[in-house]
Amino acid sequence: MLTDEEAPLSPQKKSGRSKTKRERLTQKAIVEAAAALFATEGFGATSLDEIAETLGSTKGALYYHIRNKEEILRLIYLMVLTACEEPLARIAAADLPPAEKLARAIAHQVTVAASRSPAMTVFYREQAHLSGPFAKEIILRKKAYERYFIQIIEEGQRAGVFSAAVDAKIGAFGLLAMCNSLSQWYKSDRSYTPQQVAAMFVQMIERGLVGDLG
Repeated sequence: MLTDEEAPLSPQKKSGRSKTKRERLTQKAIVEAAAALFATEGFGATSLDEIAETLGSTKGALYYHIRNKEEILRLIYLMVLTACEEPLARIAAADLPPAEKLARAIAHQVTVAASRSPAMTVFYREQAHLSGPFAKEIILRKKAYERYFIQIIEEGQRAGVFSAAVDAKIGAFGLLAMCNSLSQWYKSDRSYTPQQVAAMFVQMIERGLVGDLG
């Protein structure tokens, strides 16, 4: 697994495949280049030769750092999960009122989804290409991530501040779907920042769209 230092969430965009200067070949460089290609061309349409060409290297040289293309995809997923999990875990464990925890969790997830980095694009689109132990590992990590949202909702229900009429698991899935949808439609040049969008989502959850119209 890449370390935090080796695995930034937002890889630098590559301008073209031919490099005027050969990059130092590392696992980090391979993952960044692959994420950019997978995001624009798709995992299935990208070859190891293309990744190597982007790096000014050869496919044979890549094998010193990775076993195959699917391992690169797995590393992208782990990179994203590692960056996302720790902040959410801190929110869930914080000594805060449940409503504040939920607001912070929503803000975190909206910011993650709105980043629209190549790695995030791959994360939301290419999971079907994972197989075997890789697929199981990612599914388990994603379930653990979802569990933080369920935990926050259940805590609020026990405290009597969240409605018990909503199943915590369904509520968590609904919130995540709402937040993650930004990966499909949000653009940084829109009128609202991710933080403002998150505040609107919290407003809808706390008070709904239908207010006192009288």
